[in-house]
Formats: sequence, structure tokens, C-alpha cells
Amino acid sequence: MTYGLHCRLALAAAIASLTVPATAQTPPRSTAEQAADSASRVATQPLRDLNISGGGISPELEAIMKEPYSLKGLRGCADYQREIDRITKLVGPDVDSPEARGASVSSTEFVLGAAESAATSLIPGRSIIRQLSGATAAEKRARAATLAASLRRAFLKGRASGLNCKA
Repeated sequence: MTYGLHCRLALAAAIASLTVPATAQTPPRSTAEQAADSASRVATQPLRDLNISGGGISPELEAIMKEPYSLKGLRGCADYQREIDRITKLVGPDVDSPEARGASVSSTEFVLGAAESAATSLIPGRSIIRQLSGATAAEKRARAATLAASLRRAFLKGRASGLNCKA
């Protein structure tokens, strides 16, 4: 690593000591945890760029992608709510949730995101490397899986509403 990168990471870690507001359902993550996650993402970015490490798409998301509008096993309101909750655990809160409405980017998240951007911008020819390695395609597929799950959740919320369920 270069001296400049060390300075930026040190600055990010220093600013990361600021407090982070809690969300409605999840306990607040400490700034140390956020900094560790960010540092891990920065350190493993070259592996993801080469499509060596990426984790892939979970089997649950793969199944949703195959049949996003399936109603198999959904009989009543409780089934709809369980499926909506399961999807929320996979992809995070929906846009109409209290967590999303009250969410704002904390200064810690902003600085850590900036540090990640700075670190990835230092890799020469990164976009070409990602294209050739298949990392770009894998990332697009992962985004498509998340989108499919979000659309399924919206579909199920609409169906549940039509059945007068609280979803």
C-alpha cells in the first residue's frame, strides 16, 4: 500500500469513532465494526475484481429469481407475512419501512464509503479487469437477484393487502 492510502485509511478510522444512530429494528453497529467491515471490503476488493472471491448469490435469492411471482405455499395472511419477513432478512428493509424512512447516511458511513471509493480508484484498469474476469457480470447478477426479491416482496404486500392482511 502507498503512504497516501495509509493516511486515508487512518483518517477514515479516526472519523469512524463518531457515534452512529440506531435504526428501529437492528442494534447499532459499533464504529469499530463498521471500520472493520470497510477495511475488509477494501482489502478483498482486488479478489472480487478478479472474480476470485464474491460469495455468489444465496440459494434463497436464486429460488426467488426463478419464480418471483409464485404463490406456492401461501394460503393466508400469516404465510404472506412470513414470506415478506424472510425476504426482508435477505435484502434489507423496504422503502416504506420506518428504518428506511428515518435512515440517513451517518458521517461514519460517508467517510468509510469515501475510503472504499478512494482505495478502488487506485487500481489501474480496474473496469477492464472486472469485465475480463467476469466480476462485472457477477455483480449485475447479484443486483438482479436483489431486485427480484424486492419486487417479490412488493408483489406479496399488494396481494396481502388485497386479502385485507396487515403486511
